[in-house]
Amino acid sequence: MSLRGRRSPRLRSIAVHAGVIGGATLTVALDRRLQRVRRSGSPLVVGVVAAGWYAAIAGLERRHPYRRAWNESRDGDTVADRWFLATTLATGLVSQPLGGAIARRCGLDLGLRRLPTPVAVTISVAAYDLAHTLHHRLAHEWGPAWQVHSVHHSPSRLYWLNATRFHVLEVVLDGVVEAVVVGVLGLSRDQHIGHLAVRALYGQLQHCNVELDSGPLDFVFSTPDLHRWHHSVDYDEGDTNFGAITSVWDQLLGSFFRPAESFPGTTGIGRMPDFPTGYLELQRTPFEWSDLRDRNADTWYAPEPPSV
Repeated sequence: MSLRGRRSPRLRSIAVHAGVIGGATLTVALDRRLQRVRRSGSPLVVGVVAAGWYAAIAGLERRHPYRRAWNESRDGDTVADRWFLATTLATGLVSQPLGGAIARRCGLDLGLRRLPTPVAVTISVAAYDLAHTLHHRLAHEWGPAWQVHSVHHSPSRLYWLNATRFHVLEVVLDGVVEAVVVGVLGLSRDQHIGHLAVRALYGQLQHCNVELDSGPLDFVFSTPDLHRWHHSVDYDEGDTNFGAITSVWDQLLGSFFRPAESFPGTTGIGRMPDFPTGYLELQRTPFEWSDLRDRNADTWYAPEPPSV
């Protein structure tokens, strides 16, 4: 491979991570503009910028795929993922106000609004990601929580749209936790919009099917290179890299996993190869776990392979 060929994935990774920061900055600027013109901004600007970002990521997946096979729909997963995206957007209308009300009830306000917006957004993203990392790890280690979280690990491929493939119960919980964190931190409107934009933009990047070489960025962000290992059917590999945006907490908590090679394996739920694929089936998964376990008895009850 030419020197240019080796550099391209690294430069691409730098560009898309800069794109998240640039997109969040653009979102805040557009909201300010709306406030001047209409005397009121709108969180819809987050959705507008996010839609453009998703289109850009989808285009990169076609031009520079990590795996070409991952660009092809499997078992109708694209349809299911569209429904999951709609569910995420709809439940946000409930979880965000609920979390905000809980934060106000707590009576805590750390007053980050006094800080420059980039500094406050960095703190808020890190604070949210700590909470996310902790409950994400619990979802892998506690059986009842895994029955819900397994929905997110059901895809046999990774691409931008399955970033929002979560059971509705988990979406509500995560949304409430995020809103409580944001409320307690006491963000200004600009800071809140910036925080929401980073969250909306990074999830799709983290799951994208784009060939990247993130290098040192792995030690700051929970990059696609790291997150693919998290979706491995090998639980020793999959029970790692829990961060949604940053890898800092994984490094501090001992769950950081960064092999020298790129992810070569398969994604999914290793002990349950016969797993639901449809949207409604996946929403029923936690309530039909015993039947699902019995359907996969040969692999579910198989002994663990000896460690090397």
